Amino acid sequence: MKKKILYIIASSLMLFANSCSDYLDIDDKTTISDSVFPSTLEQLDMMLTTAYYGSHANGLYGQYWFDCGIFMWDHTTDVDNTYDDRGQLLLENASSDNSYVRRQYSDIMKWVEKSNEVIDAIDAYKESHDVSATDNAKLDYMRGQALFNRALAYWHGQIFFEIESKQGGLGLPLYDHVPVTVDDMMKPRSTTAESWEFIINTLKEAVSLLNGYNSDHTRATEWAAKGLLAKVFMQARQPQNAKPILEDIINNSGKKLVNFDVYSKMFYVSEEWGTDYEFNDESLYELDMTTNWGSGPRSRKTGSSMQMILAPWVLNLDIQVSPAGPNDLDPRTSTAGGWGNNYVADGNLLRFGFTLGGPGKRLANPSYDPNKERSIDNFPLMVNPDYVAKSIEVRENKIADPRLYLSAAQTYIDYHLDDKGRITWVDKPQSMYAEVPDKIAWSYKKYMNMDGLESQINFSSPANFYIVRLADIYLLYAEVLKDSDPTTALEYINKVHRRAYGYPADSPSPVDYKSLSDETKAPADDHLHNDVLKYERWAELFAEGQWWWDVRRWEIGEQEMKFYKESRAGQLTWRGIDCYVQPIPQREIDRYPEGILVQSGNY
Repeated sequence: MKKKILYIIASSLMLFANSCSDYLDIDDKTTISDSVFPSTLEQLDMMLTTAYYGSHANGLYGQYWFDCGIFMWDHTTDVDNTYDDRGQLLLENASSDNSYVRRQYSDIMKWVEKSNEVIDAIDAYKESHDVSATDNAKLDYMRGQALFNRALAYWHGQIFFEIESKQGGLGLPLYDHVPVTVDDMMKPRSTTAESWEFIINTLKEAVSLLNGYNSDHTRATEWAAKGLLAKVFMQARQPQNAKPILEDIINNSGKKLVNFDVYSKMFYVSEEWGTDYEFNDESLYELDMTTNWGSGPRSRKTGSSMQMILAPWVLNLDIQVSPAGPNDLDPRTSTAGGWGNNYVADGNLLRFGFTLGGPGKRLANPSYDPNKERSIDNFPLMVNPDYVAKSIEVRENKIADPRLYLSAAQTYIDYHLDDKGRITWVDKPQSMYAEVPDKIAWSYKKYMNMDGLESQINFSSPANFYIVRLADIYLLYAEVLKDSDPTTALEYINKVHRRAYGYPADSPSPVDYKSLSDETKAPADDHLHNDVLKYERWAELFAEGQWWWDVRRWEIGEQEMKFYKESRAGQLTWRGIDCYVQPIPQREIDRYPEGILVQSGNY
């Protein structure tokens, strides 16, 4: 009954709007209305900005995409407490009213809508104006960008699909224009095959329209569209169609793996190097972020506040504690650089080859001098020196994969500056909501502010997010070739592996894998232990929001659960296909007539 009432109300509103159209007409050309805007190419370009803004919405890269979404599903993260809907996400068993899934779904569809608004406006402009050849080329360039954004939005929408290889899988409702009637709005879910075809065709058109446009890296380029198209073909299980595109990128884009020095800096925010490493030679497409100072973390923003939730905990140098205590579980010696809810799940440290565990209880510092200014060396408590020495040995001798230290900040070993300009430890988060044993709990490093706390940049990080980069392309190419040409596949894997260890990418090195089944840093009981392709994709792209697509494509969710075993929310339980897909929010289903927008799996 509720759905019928909603449908009647929506229909009535549409009729009311049509009957009152005379009263809503605006003839004053100094105002903005759909009758006069957009009337110039500059105004169309202003509209295009809203399509790009789609990725910055709070449900996406503005705040929730990693920390309250994809990092939960692929076990990149654990959470210091599970007092809200994040606990469901950690267990891959979200309810249909989960607040985070609801926001993600809504913002993905808004991104689609904003992209379609631009496409429709461009088409209308061409019909109503005498367009010159020069202007037509500009319009096509804008249309290519809008198409890219629509495809990118639907790419993110894959998290709501049934597992791709299964017959009868469902995608999202597909819109190629802005709905103008109620019936047009009430599209059912597409099949998985229809979804892939729609995204692929959208990107093919984008590639054609963006051909030759590669100078403005803040916008979609030819190579960005080709890179995303290759990824879509792989996810759609069409590697034969991805292969020529991957080869085109490798051979003709001019992209190359950056050297280790650039690689070690390209993920972070720092005043030392500013924006020098944004849009580097390895990047095909990245989301452009800039700090905005005039509003809070939940407002509309040009930067990201995901870092607020992922923020590290640091040692509070000002807290007054005695040299004899307190113990490790006392939260008074820590302060968050933001909310600090999330930390790197402990299983990931093992998978990178770090086996030392946590540092144990802190000890009284015999060198502490209360008459001197406090620092990490002059503090009442200290970490066991033997643990510190062993940790440094593991790090310097590359016993653990070096990419661990690019991705995560080691408890008590790494440091950055606090708001007083003093060096502080990265301290582990403390549970304030449940009495549970603490864990190793390394903080995040990729995309974080290396100069201080996230509050110092208004919880609006300017760190760009990589969507497609060449290392990703190399590893996808190796995946295509692993059966037909394993030698070449192994070489492309080794290119990425060498760079991670500081060696030139294109020359043989002492760390080269000898075969596709060589041993990796992953533990012996991990399914990645003897699978260098899977391990390299996991390690290279760790904490970049890419692993979940691989887990789904290879259908290794059950093996992943067996490796990670548990989270702060409880034991991980494999429930079959439902673990690969999120529920369609119930409020979205309720907005449709009965039976039109159906639920995923067994939710």
